[in-house]
Amino acid sequence: MKNLNQEINYYKNKKIKSIYAPTFFWGKLINNNYKALKDGKLKIFRNQKSGFSGFVPFHSEIRRFKITKNNLTKVNKLIYSFKIITKAKKKISSLIFSSLSGLDRAKDNYKTLLTDNIKPYFHNFKESKIGKPTEQFIFNNSIFSASSLNYLTGLLFLKNNIKKLDNKVYLEIGGGFGTVGEILIKLKFKNVKYINLDLPPLNIISKFYLQNACKRNVTDHFDFQKKDVIKISELKTLSCFPNFDIEKLNGKIDVFINFISFQEMEYDVVKNYIDKIFILRPKYILLRNLREGKNTKINKNKYKHSFNHFVKKPIKKSNYIKLLKKNYNLINSNVEPYGFKTWDNYNSELLLFKKK
Repeated sequence: MKNLNQEINYYKNKKIKSIYAPTFFWGKLINNNYKALKDGKLKIFRNQKSGFSGFVPFHSEIRRFKITKNNLTKVNKLIYSFKIITKAKKKISSLIFSSLSGLDRAKDNYKTLLTDNIKPYFHNFKESKIGKPTEQFIFNNSIFSASSLNYLTGLLFLKNNIKKLDNKVYLEIGGGFGTVGEILIKLKFKNVKYINLDLPPLNIISKFYLQNACKRNVTDHFDFQKKDVIKISELKTLSCFPNFDIEKLNGKIDVFINFISFQEMEYDVVKNYIDKIFILRPKYILLRNLREGKNTKINKNKYKHSFNHFVKKPIKKSNYIKLLKKNYNLINSNVEPYGFKTWDNYNSELLLFKKK
């Protein structure tokens, strides 16, 4: 199906099992993304002004909290009103704005990539500008975004544990715009396949991105629309399917990946996906999850504030261990330097499981 509006209407009207419908967290976000697609914003989906929601991460606190230029100017004027030497004013201003812009966090990620000592080196990755991203960082002539830095540090954690990332089939649920596929292709890992399963219309966006960023054809739902089975062995290097196509997948994968999106789902939805993943027999399962669980409507911590997007019951590290314990052992976990510890001591943690 080549017509974008036809694809949008197809997915919006398709009857699927409730277990594959957007969860409470994603309900409104998905509608925003459908609208942005219908409004012709696909080519600028990574831009702050595009109207797309929830799946293009960023490091900037200025963007996160919608801090205006006027407020930033006020902060700078306050700093320059201090009765200290000019050099100190400049230094304080630079430190504050490096932090607020996300540059400091990005630098920390990049420094972690510089520890990579197994070729191909992750710090050599150069990200595409497809989607006209609002936020990217340049280090040593290489381009990165929050998305690629999150994945690169996570994949470095994986590489340091299993050594070789070649000759493997990677399956991801909730892979955003397909960054893992871009990394595998651009760094020329040998004999790899990448399959991304995501909620419609996000699968449409990831296909668009990977086709343009990697200059390759990408297999999708419509290639198998009239078939009952999707044989993994017959797939091209890159594939983007709607999440419900997981029931059609047949064969074996080597690495299953989920970064962050499971924590935005309810327990029964995650369990269903994991049960389906068991059938595909990956040797490794790599997760990134908030150890303390995602926010609920009224966060049960010292802040007591409400959220627009939340889960009914958080999924925590202990839940994954319990869900996987029959078939997998947890062999390593990490928050720093491969994950992220927030200013208020919440832990975005990497978990690596190996098949028994």
